[in-house]
Amino acid sequence: MYTDGRLLTAGEKTRLHSDPFGVRTYVPEKCFQGYTLFSPAWGDQEYLIDMRGLVVHTWRVTHSNVAELLPNGNLFTQNCGKWLEELTPDSETVWRWEGDGSLVAPNHHDFWVDDDTVVSLAAKREPVIPGLFTPGTEPEHLRTDVIVKLNRKKEILYRFSFGDHLDTLCELAGYPLPIPYMRKTGDNTYEPYGPSDWAHANTIEVLPATPLGRKDSRFKAGNLLFSLRHLDIIGIVDPDINEIVWCYGPGILDGQHQPTMLDNGNILVFDNGTYRGHSIVREIEPTSGRIVWQYEDGEDFFSPFRAGNQRLPNGNTLICECDAGHLFEVTPEKEIVWDFWSPFVNQGPHHLGKRIHRATRYSPEAVEPLLRSRQDRIVAEVDRDGRRVSTYRELITLYQS
Repeated sequence: MYTDGRLLTAGEKTRLHSDPFGVRTYVPEKCFQGYTLFSPAWGDQEYLIDMRGLVVHTWRVTHSNVAELLPNGNLFTQNCGKWLEELTPDSETVWRWEGDGSLVAPNHHDFWVDDDTVVSLAAKREPVIPGLFTPGTEPEHLRTDVIVKLNRKKEILYRFSFGDHLDTLCELAGYPLPIPYMRKTGDNTYEPYGPSDWAHANTIEVLPATPLGRKDSRFKAGNLLFSLRHLDIIGIVDPDINEIVWCYGPGILDGQHQPTMLDNGNILVFDNGTYRGHSIVREIEPTSGRIVWQYEDGEDFFSPFRAGNQRLPNGNTLICECDAGHLFEVTPEKEIVWDFWSPFVNQGPHHLGKRIHRATRYSPEAVEPLLRSRQDRIVAEVDRDGRRVSTYRELITLYQS
């Protein structure tokens, strides 16, 4: 949190929850109906559940973290810094990218994908940038975030290193140089320090076409929306001119995740509140910086280190309170109409799988190609009228009814 001229950080925290697991609240007439894909933290499976919490599909992965359902029913996912890959419904790899040798991580935290193009957050190791840190606090080297755009032939089309644009980044954000990184000591004083992972990018998104983008080229379709957690900054890169053109956050955001541009040109972002002590989901008008909507619930809503959000087609917001293993849907009036607590607490190192890194709600139409692809052999299942159930789609419909 940037306050009083200091960029402050805080230690790891988590929020435990107790039974009951699964769906606690479901108000069908107020929800956006569909299926929710979510990723336990460093687990070994990705899950797709229906509105009642029924698991309708899983994918086996090496480390679950962030995933996206593709129009063909396949899953696009990443393995915590090792590779990006596309998986069939049977978890078979049909495409994988492991970098080009110049990166210490070909992917970390997030990606964006369409039919032909993948945009990845990556990282490289480089010498310390002069003037970045308070003298005497410099690390041995930097782990600098890089945006990489490649095609499905694995040819790199564009590369952007944040280290090459430090001056513009600080100028737009209003940061002095050296950046005043500070952390709290055991005796409640503050000391400067120099993090090697000095920016810590955690989100990348290619901007869609919006009315705002047609008026203001900083927000035009094709520009790249990013989040730098260690700097409390969200911002936009214009790849046509290879420059950062907009930044927002210092003094307001605190360890944020998953900024995403809405159809109206506003930006929805999960403001974690790592130092503040409680989280806030904010909808921001980017040209003015005005906050036009937000959701908060004091200390009862807090995910300090990971999280996400999605604006649904009916105007509701799906919120991923990661560190509590909690997903919920709220109306614009902030009523919780769907409430899910993950029961998958046994995955990952130290059972960190109870946390949910990312979640996305898909419409039934978007999930249909996946359900059609299932060739399960249905044995001795009939509906209430005695008609034999022969397809997986019919079986799911029977259970849901």
